[in-house]
Amino acid sequence: MIQKNQFRFLMITARMFFISLILLLTFAATSTFADRDDFSWQDAIRELDTLPYSPRFIDSLKNKFNISNERDLRTLVPNTPVYANETLVYRVSWGAIFAGNLIITTNYDSVSNTIRIGGKAVSSNFVGAFYKMRDYVISTIDANGLYPLFFEQHLREGKRYKSDSWVLYDLQNKQAHVHNRKYKNFDTPQFTQDYLSVLHFIRHLKLQPGDTLTQHLFINKEIHPMLFTCPEKEVIETDNGKINTLKLQPRLVGEGRAFNRRDKLEVWLTDDSVPTPVLIKSKIKFGRITAKLIWRNNQAATLVQG
Repeated sequence: MIQKNQFRFLMITARMFFISLILLLTFAATSTFADRDDFSWQDAIRELDTLPYSPRFIDSLKNKFNISNERDLRTLVPNTPVYANETLVYRVSWGAIFAGNLIITTNYDSVSNTIRIGGKAVSSNFVGAFYKMRDYVISTIDANGLYPLFFEQHLREGKRYKSDSWVLYDLQNKQAHVHNRKYKNFDTPQFTQDYLSVLHFIRHLKLQPGDTLTQHLFINKEIHPMLFTCPEKEVIETDNGKINTLKLQPRLVGEGRAFNRRDKLEVWLTDDSVPTPVLIKSKIKFGRITAKLIWRNNQAATLVQG
């Protein structure tokens, strides 16, 4: 029996570092049966395309809370390419059982100078027979400062569960306006990340072995410090041969953290000019969850100077 918070954590944080909740599925079956799952992630994600909030709605929130243009608060990557029209597809497994796919997209808007990062998590047909998941999470961030401006989460799980929520960041006043069933605002450290924006942030840092970094994440209406350590470089075997990688170990610390002492999350980033998560492993009480990159288009993606 996998715990729900842990599966969602990996599916949408591969989020994750991409990190927040790992969703536990309850099912009993053989991996032989699971391997016969006829599943197309391309078809599954089409169910999610109508869920995001419209630009008009987001602008109305900014007007309501008197939030002006949150530009030029900091510049971290003035000359670093940002990824436009990038798609990364991960196959998520629990042990030998195919659980579903995680699809991460990155799109650059030159007009607003923002990056829109989307994470779609879809359960396989086999797992969906017990607990269907069609989740879509989006973070819009400043392209040069790499901080989030607006975060939205659309969850469609099980037979009836449906949830739509948003977070609008007021960086000038160090607040987050949140609507999740009801409205509430929170004091936040400036440049607080969400579990999608932190992915893009980390990809630009080009960490080296021995480096450590702490970032604040806003998760489930709470602020959690997240500690990143880079213990080593590692050559890993993939379906396309050997790849040079940097190994990262993200960990939420403090009360309410996503992992207990026995749980472990490891992320392997390509050690090249376009650092890309190629493998994510989460060791939990009931086995191991793995997300493996199976398709990418960023070799052909347009690189836009920020």
